Amino acid sequence: MENQSISWDTTQILDNTIEGIMIIEDGFIKDVNKSLLEILQYTNKSDLIGNLAVGVLMPTLTKKFIEFNTVLFQEVSLLTKEGTIIPAIIKIKDITLNNQEYKMVSILDMTEIKEKETLLIESAKLAEMGEMISVIAHQWRQPLSSISSIVTRLIMKTNMKSLSPELLIEKANEINKYLQYMSKTIDDFRNFFTPTKSKELVSLNEIVSNTQHIIEKTFELKGIELEIEDQKLSRQYLYKNELSQVILNLLNNAKDALLENNIKSPKVSIKFKENDKLQYIFIEDNAGGIKEEIIHKIFEPYFSTKDKKNGTGLGLHITKTIIEKHSNGKIKVSNTKDGAIFEITLEK
Repeated sequence: MENQSISWDTTQILDNTIEGIMIIEDGFIKDVNKSLLEILQYTNKSDLIGNLAVGVLMPTLTKKFIEFNTVLFQEVSLLTKEGTIIPAIIKIKDITLNNQEYKMVSILDMTEIKEKETLLIESAKLAEMGEMISVIAHQWRQPLSSISSIVTRLIMKTNMKSLSPELLIEKANEINKYLQYMSKTIDDFRNFFTPTKSKELVSLNEIVSNTQHIIEKTFELKGIELEIEDQKLSRQYLYKNELSQVILNLLNNAKDALLENNIKSPKVSIKFKENDKLQYIFIEDNAGGIKEEIIHKIFEPYFSTKDKKNGTGLGLHITKTIIEKHSNGKIKVSNTKDGAIFEITLEK
């Protein structure tokens, strides 16, 4: 049986791709495929053809960018007909049709992927709740014990008819102080586990300080010194709770490594650096470092240096996702003489 060529309907093929396709000439939209109409929630091509491409590929791309770059992969935002902004990845390529030069933009809708990333991050937070509840118990035990002692003393004084108004006021103020401390503890944890929908104007120092309040009691109980450099950084718009999760995860990993290796004088230090364009945070421990044969794998999903009981292998992968995909930053790790150091870089 002879092989027969198939007559392809190119338009039908392009209309059924997973990617949206846009043809641009001099910054203006000349044509689009059906997939792009569906992504952008338009019904007719005529609603888009003739418009500036930056009206759709915004706000990260400019007209000049589209006109003069040839091939590139880039995360952008798309503006739908209803005004919704959705994430996407695009590739721009020069093409020639009927002796005319155009730009072909391939567009992949990242909404579902981003939603799954968010769910993964929230799942990681839930996985940490067991340990966090244990931390709350430790932080509450001492003030509850103190309140109990104060109440017992007041009852005893009352029974002995020796309770003065001055002593009652003094002890009531002490109880109020302990209750305020406990209330603040709950607020710290509640804020940490609240999903962040928008960026907040905050400094890295504030984020580290908030995280310190959550974990410092655990470090004290384990005899681990936590040293934080006293350096103020400028504020910028950041996903506060997500970055708190990053810091908490790195500190918990350092704590586990210090305890596992039975370090005699365990210590974790946090330092900062800033210039006109970038901010840095360095988290260093003296736990002996990460084995050279695995250090390049630690950010991979489901890779863990812990046993199955104590590690899911997702913590550092999620940390990398938050830093690189949600915060427009970078994270890397290296060994020092005494341990490991994680370096986080954020663009200002």
